[in-house]
Amino acid sequence: MASGQLSEMSERRVLGGNQHALPASIFAEDIDYVALGHLHLAQKVAGQARIRYCGSPIPLSLSERNYQHQVLSVEFEDGKQQKITSHIVPRSVDLLRVPEKALPLDSVIKELEQWCPETLPIEQQPLLEVPVLMDAPQPLLREKIRAALEGKSVRLAKITPTYSQQASQSPLDHKRLDEVTPEQVFDFGWQQKFEGEPSSAIKSAFTQLLDQRDNEEC
Repeated sequence: MASGQLSEMSERRVLGGNQHALPASIFAEDIDYVALGHLHLAQKVAGQARIRYCGSPIPLSLSERNYQHQVLSVEFEDGKQQKITSHIVPRSVDLLRVPEKALPLDSVIKELEQWCPETLPIEQQPLLEVPVLMDAPQPLLREKIRAALEGKSVRLAKITPTYSQQASQSPLDHKRLDEVTPEQVFDFGWQQKFEGEPSSAIKSAFTQLLDQRDNEEC
């Protein structure tokens, strides 16, 4: 629906400009309640309490850690809506982000080492996102963070690298496609999607694919 708010990171808009969304006016005034699905975030549509996304009952992304997931019960009497009640769904596994905002790797390691989360059984341990501020890809980034978390009652779910403004400028900026190599495109794409640089094994596999393509073209 138009004006619907998407959940960051776990939903993506297929078409731009909200062109695929429909207005709330498609629902006649004599419809007492419209239960909509798909969007994860609980919300009214166009400010109307009778048109709602109740949202997902559980988090579907680490970005949803601050949402209050819920289910709604709707009561009717004589065919008319009388009451809408929100029931907050308890979260059996917490979602955490430490540190709260991206910091340089040394500061992140120090904070993680000093952090003392509650000891819990594995099935109850929080899922953890670790944001890291970097000027360039860091070798062994995951291994360093895992070492800082050694023995702590959390499960590392995601490392989110954030590059400084200067580092975030692509080495491919302002270049035509015939001015860059496939290896440069691959390395940059890997850095954007994962933390650090591709391993020698991954680079070797990519080179083999390029060789195979070249042989087939010949």
